[in-house]
Amino acid sequence: MAYENSAGLSVNNHYGARTTGNSIGVETSDGSTHFLSISFTGASLNETFMPPVFIPKGALFKGYRLRVDEAFAVSTGGTVQFGGTAPGTNGVTLSETELENVGTKVLASDGEGTWDIASTTGTTASQRLAKVVTGTITATQGKATLICEFVNKTKV
Repeated sequence: MAYENSAGLSVNNHYGARTTGNSIGVETSDGSTHFLSISFTGASLNETFMPPVFIPKGALFKGYRLRVDEAFAVSTGGTVQFGGTAPGTNGVTLSETELENVGTKVLASDGEGTWDIASTTGTTASQRLAKVVTGTITATQGKATLICEFVNKTKV
């Protein structure tokens, strides 16, 4: 167990050596276009810990790309969803086929809800990034990065 939440306060302690492959963050930009980069592995998809990254209110997603460097082993029909508070409602879905094939690809999913690239509102509130895994993903294989492009220029 690399991360532990023994106090029950949503504070996680890390024990042992840290391995790369579970980094998440919004890359900085000078303009209105931003990129959310989510690097993950089979092991990180099987953990409950997610770094606390927030998508700002008003973010309008423009596209999704997936770079798979090492193929995942996913059960038939298994998916991974990354998104806001409810990833199945507001988020993007990665299919079994997309995760099991090495290379860079545009996703079949255009996003769901306020994460849909055809959304007329974008995100209506700040959302903490979450994930939902359906099916089984082998923890010992798979490395990928999901790149989510969005525009945001909210006045406070």
